Amino acid sequence: MQYLILPPLCFIIIFFTAWGVAKLGSFFVLAPKSTHEHGKEDAYACGEVYPEGRIEPDYGAFFRFAVFFTIIDVAGLMVATLAATTFNAYVATAAIIYVLALSLVLAILYSK
Repeated sequence: MQYLILPPLCFIIIFFTAWGVAKLGSFFVLAPKSTHEHGKEDAYACGEVYPEGRIEPDYGAFFRFAVFFTIIDVAGLMVATLAATTFNAYVATAAIIYVLALSLVLAILYSK
C-alpha cells in the first residue's frame, strides 16, 4: 500500500485515469457544423476590419523577464534550502558556487 504514494506511480495512475476519462468523453462530443461563413477566418481587431492580416507580437522582453524571475526564484529556494541544512564547508562551497553561477547567468542574460 505504501507504493501508491510514490510520485512516478501516482503520475502514471493519474495520467492514464485522465486519458481514460478523455477517451470516454470523446464518445459524447457532437460533430461540429460545417459552415463556411464569410469573414469567419479574418483577423479581428475590436470589431474593425484589420487590412494588414495577422498581428505577430514580439515576446522577447517577456521571456527575458520570465527567465529572470525563474532564475531568481529558484536561486532563492536553493540558497534557502542550503541554509536550512547543517552548516559545513561543503554547504558553504555549494552556496558560493551556486550564487556565482547565478551571477554569471544573469550577466549573460542582460549583456545586450
